[in-house]
Amino acid sequence: MTFSPLAPSNRFAFIQSRISPISRPACLVTLGLATIALVASIATKLLITSMPNILPLVAAVVVVDVGLLFAPQNRIFDAVRTIMFGVLYLVITILCGVVAAYSMQRLAFPLEDHFLTNADSALGLNWFGYAHWVDGHLGVQRVFHFAYDTISLQIAFPLVVLAFSNRLGDVRGYLLAFAIALTSTIIISALMPAAGPIVAVDRAAFHILHFTGATPLDHLMQLREAGPLIFTKVPGGIATFPSFHATVAVLTPLTLRSYPRILIVLLVLDAAMLGGTITEGAHYFIDLVAGIGMAFFAYALAKRIIGMEDRSFNPLANFDLKTAKAPSIGALPQLGSAGEAIE
Repeated sequence: MTFSPLAPSNRFAFIQSRISPISRPACLVTLGLATIALVASIATKLLITSMPNILPLVAAVVVVDVGLLFAPQNRIFDAVRTIMFGVLYLVITILCGVVAAYSMQRLAFPLEDHFLTNADSALGLNWFGYAHWVDGHLGVQRVFHFAYDTISLQIAFPLVVLAFSNRLGDVRGYLLAFAIALTSTIIISALMPAAGPIVAVDRAAFHILHFTGATPLDHLMQLREAGPLIFTKVPGGIATFPSFHATVAVLTPLTLRSYPRILIVLLVLDAAMLGGTITEGAHYFIDLVAGIGMAFFAYALAKRIIGMEDRSFNPLANFDLKTAKAPSIGALPQLGSAGEAIE
């Protein structure tokens, strides 16, 4: 990419890194999440030994990016570079989130299952009746299970679509929205921990459902014990309220709503994901409501922040050609023969 200090259209691009689709606010949110993870893990004396090693991913991204420097510059290579750094950002943010979530659960605030059960009742929804209905319909359960397991693909999918569409601004907005939603979910779930309706379930009464995505009760109980803890198991989803599956099921189609064909497929798939979140993930209905609200909140906030960042870097973004008026002749200084302004 060529930059010229005299080209106003390139001023913003000059400030932004050529390799990074990640906004400064997104970096700050992830840095804050990493700080929460570090401080909480030290304060609660938690050590997680089973975290994946991302150094090979970092090395691969660096090697590929250096290789692309010597390749012909085109939109495809730019999209690949955007996807690489976007995926790296998502992985780092998620890993920070896992450590933060497990560490903050050791604060052991009172479990809120009674409150969440009452919230479902106030909505007129019955978790047990719904779960037993799904358990009696194998086809429905299989669709729900498949949709529920697409969360990883759905997190990365907007990044791929927007990158190949050359919509870097939307990529930046999506990554920021994801980070905001994940960080907010972790904090809220730590302040309002819950085991989920799985605690009151006799699993032997279900023939199809296995609740494989439910909050691991042994993890939760172990984390809530006092004293130092060296955690050697593979971490799982520990947040009940809000449901992050529900957040992703709304944030992905919300981000890609300008692609009609993709949107139709996503709406069907994510409707099934929301349905499966109740059973496969053993979430209360109110968890879904909170997760859906989180998606809209994070998206709106990210869009506003990115807009403010763009305007701060590019003053011309505030210039409206339709309403702009040329200065009057009288307002212009008169010039002498040598070009000096005449007082």
